Amino acid sequence: MTRWEAFTSVCSYLRAGLLGGEHIQRADVSWELMIEVASFHFATTTLAACLDPGMDVPSDVRDYFESALALNEKRNEQILSTLARVAVLLNAIDIEPVLLKGAALLVEGIYPQPSMRILGDIDILIPKDRSAEALAALKAVGYETKSSAVSPPTHHHLPMLLDPETGTGVELHTDVISRSAGAVIATDWFCEMVRPVLFRGQRVRLPEPTRNAGHIIFHSEIFHGLYTLNKVQLRHVMDLALLRSRHEKAIDWGELDRRFSAADAGEVLATYLHLASELLGQAAPQLSHPPRTDAMTELRSTESRDGFHFQIERLQSTCDGLLTHSSFLQSECDRLLAHSNLLQSELENARSALAAILTSRSWRLTAPLRGIVNTSRAVWRGLSR
Repeated sequence: MTRWEAFTSVCSYLRAGLLGGEHIQRADVSWELMIEVASFHFATTTLAACLDPGMDVPSDVRDYFESALALNEKRNEQILSTLARVAVLLNAIDIEPVLLKGAALLVEGIYPQPSMRILGDIDILIPKDRSAEALAALKAVGYETKSSAVSPPTHHHLPMLLDPETGTGVELHTDVISRSAGAVIATDWFCEMVRPVLFRGQRVRLPEPTRNAGHIIFHSEIFHGLYTLNKVQLRHVMDLALLRSRHEKAIDWGELDRRFSAADAGEVLATYLHLASELLGQAAPQLSHPPRTDAMTELRSTESRDGFHFQIERLQSTCDGLLTHSSFLQSECDRLLAHSNLLQSELENARSALAAILTSRSWRLTAPLRGIVNTSRAVWRGLSR
């Protein structure tokens, strides 16, 4: 089994388990390779939930998947408990957070089981003009920033906060991606049709399906740059597939087509939906742009063993370049520090020389003469005027 075959086999299991497709069992299954692919795409627990008890799966492999599912169930419960606590604090200052990404999908029940979807942190959108209040409310009960780094003023979320009880990361977004009215996923447009719901007794809001679908695609393919790398992440592909299964009739593909096309990203939208159709059997809607030529061939190259190694080599090359640049910057810092020390030394010498002059006997003896000179200069300036 090649890595591409393992990738398509994982897709086959997902399609059969969640979208009503049919899985054809291969005779040459490499479960080690399947696990590697699922892990690489953050889809281990989703795949685990799709393994029917009647499927021919080795006992140790089944134990591995069952353990991963159980552990993720526990972890996601901690994350959702954190979300509820955050909602309590924000509701107390009359803020109803808009849930984004994985949190929104789990609260809405897009996934049949919360344990199926791997979450990284909690992403919630709050009004930009209330961000200081929201941050203060969370910090007052022990939430602290993850690092000392300060986000630039134009960044779309505040520095990540850590829950004092669970260590879960919480990102308070002040924009979805961009506040610009012309952006594909503009904040005001995204918030136009958010839906109020109760989550564990607390008031939160969920994205409208069209906007949520657009955000899933844009965030993965454009914001994180996967499109230029000829890549998709199966976790996000499944997010969109399950959202479509629930809300297909409510998704306005024409609206998304117009917004992506206006930003010269119509091909991105068409290509992503084409790849999702090829991988999961979910028909792509009619759009104004065709998908990228040979998109599946390029994805196959990327997902192949050689392509996988190429990605690692490219990342290694990038890391090497960053290390080289870091060494150069360190060298420059050392040079500037040495120059600064030299200037500081010269300044101290000048101060010492000046102090010696000011305290010298000759300076004191010539004080009357300097007074006469200064007075004469003042008189001369007056006469000149």
